[in-house]
Amino acid sequence: MRANYQFDGSVRRQPDAFSLIELLVVITVLSLLLTIILPGLKNARLIGRQLVCGSQMKQWAMLVHLYANDNDQTIVPYATTCDLTGNALDRRTCWYNRLGTYVAEHGTDVEYSTNWGFFNARKCPMGKGAWGQEAVWTGVYFGAFNTKHSPFVFLNRIEGSTIVKKAELVKMDYIRSPSSFLMMLDVQRDHTFNPFDYQWQFDVDGDGMNDSYQTGERQYNWAQPKIHRNGCNVALFDGHVEYINYKDFWAIGDNGYPVHTYWYNGWRP
Repeated sequence: MRANYQFDGSVRRQPDAFSLIELLVVITVLSLLLTIILPGLKNARLIGRQLVCGSQMKQWAMLVHLYANDNDQTIVPYATTCDLTGNALDRRTCWYNRLGTYVAEHGTDVEYSTNWGFFNARKCPMGKGAWGQEAVWTGVYFGAFNTKHSPFVFLNRIEGSTIVKKAELVKMDYIRSPSSFLMMLDVQRDHTFNPFDYQWQFDVDGDGMNDSYQTGERQYNWAQPKIHRNGCNVALFDGHVEYINYKDFWAIGDNGYPVHTYWYNGWRP
């Protein structure tokens, strides 16, 4: 250590500088710490987005119950009337626009054609787009006209120039097991088809599990089963929301139907 003589005769010693090896050791340790910490931070961010999406879904599930309380305990229909291709004739009757009347800050008349899913109230923060596989929304478990499998249905269908009644409004007391029957989940649009009318028969991503009744954007019947850390949020009819792993929720049995009980309203095919 080098001595430094001052004017008063005392000696002050200068501290030793870090050697190159010491600097390299410090840099290596910091790099290792970052390697350990960063994945945890990323995972925490993903969990945060999952919780935001789940919280929004819970609000929509509550709106279903509010609608039922105001409408003789009937569950909001998916929409009033569809054409032969399954598109709603009056977009304002779609379920989220009906429920949207309870969201005062967004008004009461939001056009389906110009606003996919009622502003940001139904969007999941994991979504990167407004359509197809880049989109993630809160959607319902849709059953076309089959109320046995799902209460979210079209009530009528136009055939030529005639409107034909296809389904009745479903009441809350039809739900046999509210704590274990699916209401909503993460989707690519506004619904996922029930697997009893549209079975999953393709394995597009090659993971050994059937995807959907079609390829491309319709994998998993329009849903997003892996969007949140290889799983998705689901809302049940008792109003609670939970995260469920893809492998558990979308497993298909030997009969071609899903194994998980949340797909069933207290019955088995």
